[in-house]
Amino acid sequence: MNKVLSFILLFVLAACSTVDKTTREPIPEADYTLVFMVHGDANYTYHENGERYRADERMIDEAIARGKASTNGEVFIFHQKPEGKRFFFFPKKDRVWYHFRGGELTGKGAYSPKGGGFEAEAEIYKSMASEQGRKMFLYFGHEIPSQASFTYHNSQPKQRFNTRIFTEDITLFEDKFDLVVLSTCNNGNPLMASGLTGKSRYLVASPRDLHLSYMDTRALQELEERPSITTGTLADSLAKDSFKRLSEQLQTLVTVGIYDLDVIDTYIHTWADTYSTYLEKLDQESLFRDNTECNKLDIFTDKSIPVSGTSLYFEAPAFGREAGRSTHSVWGCKN
Repeated sequence: MNKVLSFILLFVLAACSTVDKTTREPIPEADYTLVFMVHGDANYTYHENGERYRADERMIDEAIARGKASTNGEVFIFHQKPEGKRFFFFPKKDRVWYHFRGGELTGKGAYSPKGGGFEAEAEIYKSMASEQGRKMFLYFGHEIPSQASFTYHNSQPKQRFNTRIFTEDITLFEDKFDLVVLSTCNNGNPLMASGLTGKSRYLVASPRDLHLSYMDTRALQELEERPSITTGTLADSLAKDSFKRLSEQLQTLVTVGIYDLDVIDTYIHTWADTYSTYLEKLDQESLFRDNTECNKLDIFTDKSIPVSGTSLYFEAPAFGREAGRSTHSVWGCKN
């Protein structure tokens, strides 16, 4: 019996986390901190020139390159890979984290999730993060649902994840970020903006579909080359670069929005409450659809949501009902 208990205890202890640290001493302070949260516990497969790729793995490669290039900053990378089990019970610690400071890898390890949000990742972050400098959070994945109406983490179907969990759990990292970037579809919406007020100064997101959930992050190099760049200007550069790349590659609708959440905080909450009530009455099938413009909803036709503190990069599709359009709302909603 004692051998059995010892065997079980060994697996329980091993299930917490594993760390392969490569820390050099001393670790330099950071002028800025980037958090890359890359969701991989879903289908992110796509084909390009006959080759099969996974969008999450490509994003991890890009994030690692950013970590190596951030000689004046700090980069955390969390790869939320599918979580398996040993002997049907014990977590395998399939998720992976990386920590770069001063352009060097200072730590890497495996970990298991705690719930459907970011509790495990935030604990790792808090144990190492620099206290100074600007803080920016970049999320890459499928649309963050306004309501937890369907499975988000394929390997953990019972774990909930939605806008409320997202906007609450990022405060486990920092009380307030300077910038949040959502490389997802349909999250430029009133509920997300309302939930992030007071928790980030700026938001970059798409009110509609975003091809392969792809945001271009090359503008982050500005933090190295122009350290005095304002966060608002950086947010605009990220949005503009993403829009340019997508519009050059696609013939479908492209929308990338910038939201000044301090300005939006003065008016968005009443509109978000109205939209939330509307969603509660919506059939479940509609929650799977892509967004439309909020001003097309009956609840907003008489008075549209204000647009103060927002801007949008928009290109109409080359075909279909929306071809030839010259304007588009920065607010997206389910219909």
